[in-house]
Amino acid sequence: MSAVFARRHWIPPAALMYAQLGHGFSWLLILWAAWTGNLTGGLYGFAWIHTIALGWVTMAALGVLQHALPAFVDVEPRAQTPARWSIVFYGIGVAALLYGFLGQPRALAGAGALILAALIVYVACAFITLAQAMRRKRPSAGSGQAVQRAVARAFSGTFVFLLATAIIGFGLAWMLSGRAAPAWVATLPPAHGNLGVLGWLSLLIFGVSMRTLRPITGGATRFRWMHIVVGSCALFGVPLLAAGLSTGNATLWWIGGALFALGALGYAFDTFDILRRATNPHRPPQAFVAVSVLWFLCAMVLGGYVLAGKPWGDAYFFVLLIGWAGQMVNAHLYHIGIRLLSTIYRGEDDETPPQELLENRLTWYSFLAFQLAIAAILIALLRSDNALAARGAIFGLTGWIAMAANVLAARARAKAYKPPTIIRL
Repeated sequence: MSAVFARRHWIPPAALMYAQLGHGFSWLLILWAAWTGNLTGGLYGFAWIHTIALGWVTMAALGVLQHALPAFVDVEPRAQTPARWSIVFYGIGVAALLYGFLGQPRALAGAGALILAALIVYVACAFITLAQAMRRKRPSAGSGQAVQRAVARAFSGTFVFLLATAIIGFGLAWMLSGRAAPAWVATLPPAHGNLGVLGWLSLLIFGVSMRTLRPITGGATRFRWMHIVVGSCALFGVPLLAAGLSTGNATLWWIGGALFALGALGYAFDTFDILRRATNPHRPPQAFVAVSVLWFLCAMVLGGYVLAGKPWGDAYFFVLLIGWAGQMVNAHLYHIGIRLLSTIYRGEDDETPPQELLENRLTWYSFLAFQLAIAAILIALLRSDNALAARGAIFGLTGWIAMAANVLAARARAKAYKPPTIIRL
């Protein structure tokens, strides 16, 4: 752990490794749930959904934000030690939560409490960092500091969604553990899920990708105003959707859902425009971004059917999590993750392109295997076909193995690098 804390200026590698183990474990859980006929409903379904949402995607996000957050708003990082320890306890809480879902429901209350406490500490540390940008004197519109203040406000709102999701999640974990809870807590799962995936993860992707798509593609947005529209639609739409779902008010959930879907369309338009103009020759991360957005649009269609009364909630959340958020994480792993490896072993100033360390065939195989897996499991969830879901999970697992082998090969190549010897005359 000391090795993790020693690199305060960069992304904690242990968080990314934990996230990738969570990714692989999610496919095993889906395979097991399908094999045993417990793919939908019950604690097995909760287990694989939370493995994806908490163990993989959110853990990766918390690790990356340790470096990205202060860089995005151009401030010195603050409270780094408690923030990194909070990630450690968050990971312990997630493991305990999965243990509860997989056979020991009495453990859920304690696990939910630990996750909530860890996230409170993490978010408090993030607010301390963001406050530096917020406290600056009001700059002129359009200046760099004005943009940084806007980014700080946007991230603050995103973290509020994370906390709201965690608080509701603790209440649900308390109820599922068998302890007494108010009856209205049982109405909160749809609100909890949408606050987490749309309010926390999607808003986070909207904000982070505005910066990270530049190195991934070599280009940037031509429609900066679009991000204001997208963020505003999500900021107002998600609470309305969650309130409507928890109270049974169809008017609220349709207005909220429509607002968020409008923001999703704006984000998709801008992202595809950036990809169309990409100049970076490393194409796999760009392909992952493209399919991520396509799965996002697919999830919006599924969400509309769910609001209309179709029993497709599991398919909707699956596509949102592993199709939209998961494939975006994969895109960033094949760029940011490999850059991290390169700087660990070759020095902070290393500029080695990721494609020089990766095995191209493994990269493309993992891309294809993941998309086949998502498509197969989506169809299986819509048809209640456990056999097809099991086949899809096998594709996903082989894709993960290929990705893991690729990253290990990249690590070996980075370690084998020997800087040129400088002969002084």
